[in-house]
Amino acid sequence: MKLRWLVQAAAVVAVLGLTIAATSADEGTLKLRAKLTGFQESPPKLSPSTGSFEATVTGSTLSYKLTYSKLSSPAFMAHIHFAQPAVNGGIFLWLCGSATAPGPAGTPTCPPDGGTVTRSGVTAADIQGVPTQNLNAGDFIGALSVIQSGDAYVNVHTTLFPGGEIRGAVKSGED
Repeated sequence: MKLRWLVQAAAVVAVLGLTIAATSADEGTLKLRAKLTGFQESPPKLSPSTGSFEATVTGSTLSYKLTYSKLSSPAFMAHIHFAQPAVNGGIFLWLCGSATAPGPAGTPTCPPDGGTVTRSGVTAADIQGVPTQNLNAGDFIGALSVIQSGDAYVNVHTTLFPGGEIRGAVKSGED
């Protein structure tokens, strides 16, 4: 009787273990990165500023870290845009904002003179639509498709260069 109970318990544990492993494997992890400079802006800027963007997508959640320094003037917003290199495109995710450009709820404040901004828990609710490019608000999968295609860039906007002082193409870990 005890042996039968032990075999059944072992079978249940094995099935649960496989279910948890399969669920974790289905979520997957995607690493994203960008190196930001003035030369990547459109039009290019001669700027001593530099920056980096790192993000991790796990399942349907994104976490990121944006760091920048040596800006010509205070940063007041940063985003991920939808466009190929050397072309300006629509905003689909706010990375940070300010009192003059606060961004949607949950948007962290940009360090005006440089620094690091982080955020975790970005979901479909944070994705803004770019109707002219057929990206709908809330389309997390569509936003990831844009990024993985190479048609997304991070842009840090400053008071001297409101259209953007530094920019970098977002690349996935698969690139």
